[in-house]
Amino acid sequence: MPNQKSATKLHESLKALLRDSLAWVEEEQLKLLQDSPYASASNAEIKLFAALRGETRSISELSRFLGISRQAVHQLVHKLIGRGIVRLESTETNKRDKLVIITDEGREVQKITAQHFQTIEKKMAKNIGRENLELIRQLLKDNLAKSKDPD
Repeated sequence: MPNQKSATKLHESLKALLRDSLAWVEEEQLKLLQDSPYASASNAEIKLFAALRGETRSISELSRFLGISRQAVHQLVHKLIGRGIVRLESTETNKRDKLVIITDEGREVQKITAQHFQTIEKKMAKNIGRENLELIRQLLKDNLAKSKDPD
């Protein structure tokens, strides 16, 4: 049975801290969206749009990346289609899979999102210092780059 000391360590684990920090960023983003035409966007729609990372991706890729079913991705994509943010196209190689393509309206959403992230990062810099924020960014980038290299 875990004791209080191990429970505290779990609460302070890197995974827990990263997850809590991501939740904070998402809460801040939702607050900023309240003053935009996308105030009614769900967290799931925001996550799916973020998963596109400005690129065309297939339903299958999004499903794997988000860890949700293709059906769930389809439902979210159709909500974004209804907002005019993305559109679907068939792939040339696999008629069953569809590509999610960002529309001109979606590109405008990207601009708003970039502004929101600048605001959030300014808040983080105020909280922990600009140097520490840049250090965190660099350390995470370094770790991701090295974790992709085969050893």
